[in-house]
Amino acid sequence: MRTSELSGKALEALIAQALGDPPGSQYLTRWPDMDQVLERFAIQVAPMAGKNWIWCAVVVGKPGTGIEAGPWIEGQTIRIAVGRAIVAARYGREIPDPP
Repeated sequence: MRTSELSGKALEALIAQALGDPPGSQYLTRWPDMDQVLERFAIQVAPMAGKNWIWCAVVVGKPGTGIEAGPWIEGQTIRIAVGRAIVAARYGREIPDPP
């Protein structure tokens, strides 16, 4: 499955796994420490006017964080874009189909 197509519980489970958090976090509806995650992993995110204001995110990466730079990823919301970017940076653009 393409990382850019992840959504729902599968995306939330992979975000938790990539960040080393316990499963069950609801990243797509609540992400109270998202600003800290953006800073810790040097994630850039912005709505793109030329793409009808869809959100785009990329992990630039910081040494020692365990997550290296990744590709630009899109999402309908800021949380989806950031979550997909984290998963893509950690596991790549293609992952095995989630259960």
